Amino acid sequence: MIEETATVVAATPEFIWVEAQARSACSSCGTQGSCSTASVAKLFGMRRQQLRLPNTLAAKLGDKVVIGVADQVMVKASLAAYVLPVVLMLGAAIVADLQGMGDTQQVGVALLGLLLGLLGAGVLTSNRRMNRYFQPQLLRKITPHPLSLKGRGGTRDILSPSPLEGEGLG
Repeated sequence: MIEETATVVAATPEFIWVEAQARSACSSCGTQGSCSTASVAKLFGMRRQQLRLPNTLAAKLGDKVVIGVADQVMVKASLAAYVLPVVLMLGAAIVADLQGMGDTQQVGVALLGLLLGLLGAGVLTSNRRMNRYFQPQLLRKITPHPLSLKGRGGTRDILSPSPLEGEGLG
């Protein structure tokens, strides 16, 4: 299961709208300082994505929730988005070659196959039944620990010693 933390930005008893910040893979890479791809990713910044989900956890405005997509859903979506267009493009090019078409005509038929594959992937994933299948699921609410404080230094447990205690100051 692929999980992401999101914030509830609107809520009704039936539905919630959550916002998750889409990050590039570069944000977690250790070599981003010397990588040109990371520089390009910084130019485009972070994207915010809002989703409407059934409010199965009675979430309220401002709650942090975890949403997730099953691994097999991601595999099927990737196959529809990437493999279907390429297979149709190659299939169209092979048929054009078997028909004895010239190179220019084969390229045109291959591009037509690619276009049909892209349209097919769009139709397949935008179908109402499939749209519900591809939609992330609301997994759980994140509840803050009752003995933690959120301050400038991050979250710290009230019962834990401060960083200065035990260092022998004095």
